[in-house]
Amino acid sequence: MDVEEHPLADEDGAWTTVIDECRATAEEYRDRGWTAFAPVPGDVVPVPAPGDSVDEKVGLDVLLSGEEFDRLTELVDAVEFDEFEAFRAHENGIVYLTLVFRATVAETVLCLPLYYRVAEADRMLNRVRAGDAMTTYCHALSGDERVEFDHEDPTPLFPPQDVNDA
Repeated sequence: MDVEEHPLADEDGAWTTVIDECRATAEEYRDRGWTAFAPVPGDVVPVPAPGDSVDEKVGLDVLLSGEEFDRLTELVDAVEFDEFEAFRAHENGIVYLTLVFRATVAETVLCLPLYYRVAEADRMLNRVRAGDAMTTYCHALSGDERVEFDHEDPTPLFPPQDVNDA
């Protein structure tokens, strides 16, 4: 998806900065000889979302282009990711994330830029705080196939506790 067509295109440039930083992180890994992939989602929705009647999923639902989803599927089938790191920023009620999944033995990294609006994340955050596992669900628009990443410690994905979150 073209950045100008993205749902956050009217924001203050923070999303573009996150994408640029994510791509730069991937490039740093490439410079060290790693295989790196940094897909850009078309949309990210916290689940369960407000008004959802079904709430079996808890986490972030990530829409990728068909081509990027196919590449992600190939990557996940080929390597085992064993390390995870998250970078977070918070601005104007939106949490911006860069998730870095590393397969250290295969020297492969997935750098995934994400975001969510705090006002739309209450149900998800409450469920995770109550003990439910948090998962990032990646999928293409067509088809039911998903790639899931479970987060043992979801704390780095939470909004920072400050007065802007109230």
